[in-house]
Amino acid sequence: MHDAAEATITPKSDEELKELVSLARLVAYARENAKDLNAEFSAYCLDLALGALLQDLDRSGVTLSHESGQDGNLLGTRH
Repeated sequence: MHDAAEATITPKSDEELKELVSLARLVAYARENAKDLNAEFSAYCLDLALGALLQDLDRSGVTLSHESGQDGNLLGTRH
């Protein structure tokens, strides 16, 4: 059985990194919607998922503040 840490060491292509960033944005958007709807448990679970995605991106060497061009706010907020 493979260790979870080994999976994060595998280099990712630029396309895979873009997909991870897109997925993180999607989860962040869903989390904000859940918060607005007072769906606390759903927001909590989405927050955990977002944290995992951000860790994957960090381990892949993605610098979030430069990826977005928004002074360190990769994911933004809903308006």
